[in-house]
Amino acid sequence: MPIDLAMLVPQGPWWLVLVQAVGVYLLVDFISGIIHWSEDRYGSETTPFIGNAIRKNILHHHRPRHITRITLWEAASPTFFIALSIFGLGTLLGFFGWQLLLLALLGMNVNTVHRWAHSTPRELPWFIRTLQNLRIIQTPKHHSIHHGLPRVTHYCAFTNWMNPVLEKIRFWRGVEWCIAALTGIRPREDDSLPGTGPTPQWIIDLDEEFRVSARERRSAET
Repeated sequence: MPIDLAMLVPQGPWWLVLVQAVGVYLLVDFISGIIHWSEDRYGSETTPFIGNAIRKNILHHHRPRHITRITLWEAASPTFFIALSIFGLGTLLGFFGWQLLLLALLGMNVNTVHRWAHSTPRELPWFIRTLQNLRIIQTPKHHSIHHGLPRVTHYCAFTNWMNPVLEKIRFWRGVEWCIAALTGIRPREDDSLPGTGPTPQWIIDLDEEFRVSARERRSAET
């Protein structure tokens, strides 16, 4: 199927374009929630294909600020490649257009927005703080709800808008109930919760690696 680049230009009444753009914006948030929820609640570090992603998620729950200590590319690359894959698949299926491109561009930045939600105001440029203050991207205060106990809510990581709706209708609990009823598979226990056992040794080792690296950097600077 030939690709018509003219499809990348929004067409139609301005209000319809706006409605579609907002819809894509919210869809990106919803997709981020589905991915985040699935990593949080199912599988393990040894699960084929996605075990490494689950491992990173386990680390994130134990060390939420770790995402700000790695490079921007390390943080952003997972959602970058997911968004790129969605764009490629959507194009092959005949959905090529500005809406798909917008979805991919916003989706590529989900983990970057997530990283900003764990950053302090001093660590962010003024325009990022402005986007947060205008509630265009997710705020640290909103995201902190997910990291509060019992860590089974507010999975969407791009905006402040989808989480309240999904929690109001108990969306995630409903999906988990259906999965358990149909397959017998129940959600994984979050081992970062108090009382669930000691911190995994590999996380302790990683902490030590960062401490050694930080000391070496300070020594090199003096």
